[in-house]
Amino acid sequence: MAFRNAIFNASGTIDCEFDHPVLGWVPFTASPDDPEQLGREMFEDAKVAAAPYVAPPEPTIEEIRASMPPISPRQLRLTLLSIGITDAEVETGLASDPAGLIEWRYATYFRRAHPLVDSLGIGFSITPEQIDSLWAYAQDL
Repeated sequence: MAFRNAIFNASGTIDCEFDHPVLGWVPFTASPDDPEQLGREMFEDAKVAAAPYVAPPEPTIEEIRASMPPISPRQLRLTLLSIGITDAEVETGLASDPAGLIEWRYATYFRRAHPLVDSLGIGFSITPEQIDSLWAYAQDL
């Protein structure tokens, strides 16, 4: 039974490619508990050659923040208001940042990893961790 690229996965089964007599090389997951004999046999044959499972690295804090869902301007403004920061205060804080002011006024959504968000955090003494919490809070508004 021909197979290639065998590697254990997180479930303890083996992902590989199987040389099907009609279809050619097809993805296959071999399991010792497969209800089909072929799957059990493939597992026994492949386990000797299979590469060990290597867990993916934990995401960095930057990757986590980049994957946070965007929020609407309404959500951002209500969240800031909930901690006592008004729209007028943000506008004043961005007075020397024309590009930031345009973003603030006209963006249709905000991403957690956008530099403006970190800039506002610095300007209002909000730590990145606090911003993360506020971002989660904003999701429910």
